[in-house]
Amino acid sequence: MTSFHGLLAYPITPLTPDDAPDLDALAGVVGRAVRAGVDGVVVLASSGAGVTFTPDERDTVVRAAVGSASAVGATAGSPRVPVHVAVSGTSTRDVVAHARAARDGGADGLVLAPFSYLPLDEEEVVAVFEAVASAVDLPVCYYNRSVQTAYDVTPDALARLARTATVSAVKDPASTPARPTGRVATLRAATEGLGVSVGLSGDAAIVGGAEAADAWHTGLAALVPEEYVALRRARSAGTDPGTQVATWLRDLTAALASLRPVSGFHALANLIGVPTAPPRGPSLPVPPDGVARLREVMSRRPGRSNAG
Repeated sequence: MTSFHGLLAYPITPLTPDDAPDLDALAGVVGRAVRAGVDGVVVLASSGAGVTFTPDERDTVVRAAVGSASAVGATAGSPRVPVHVAVSGTSTRDVVAHARAARDGGADGLVLAPFSYLPLDEEEVVAVFEAVASAVDLPVCYYNRSVQTAYDVTPDALARLARTATVSAVKDPASTPARPTGRVATLRAATEGLGVSVGLSGDAAIVGGAEAADAWHTGLAALVPEEYVALRRARSAGTDPGTQVATWLRDLTAALASLRPVSGFHALANLIGVPTAPPRGPSLPVPPDGVARLREVMSRRPGRSNAG
């Protein structure tokens, strides 16, 4: 089974006041998520603003996340939860360099959204993944950012990548304009027998009851892992996660949906006690009224005292 199964948490990369990665804060976020029961961690993806960091900064982030997950596993006497690394870049050369560095830093797998200054076609997309497979022997999750990249991976292309590259998973948007129903079933059918995990992203759709999938990929799960783990386990077992938890997560995702994505996560991190500056520009900090909306929702967090 690929390690891209279950609940995969995508943490922010906390920043110090002087705009450097706060490795202690990152280790705390990763450790808490692992202790709460997430099935994997993915650093330096869109939630972690990976494309804004230098190679040296990326390396420190990967090693801090792997070290934190390893420490929790050692304390619990259990295997380390997989740590995956997003390796997107504006050129194939950059992507391959990121992939090699992630491997050397201890990554268990890679997450790749292929993009360029101009939209790629299918042959160019396939070539990027095959270049990674030639350079690094790690499983890869195809991060399908169809709206942002103007390329929506087809079932046939995903099957092709599973055969010719090391693609063993897909992170597909749970809800996009004109997305047909039954998408998960279609991708599963196209990759039957190839060992591909079909996962979904998009907190509002996931929390709201998106179709069943092999994995949930979510940045919010890294910040409120206890509630997200409870929801995932209940949905997987076909049981009720509890109205209070489900309602609160829906309210939180609704509040975040009104904010810029990465900026909203940084503001939420501060409210739960994770110190971080706003994300690097061009992202802007959440304005005070947005912080107030998040604070109000956090004050209703089930089983917790008022936050912030």
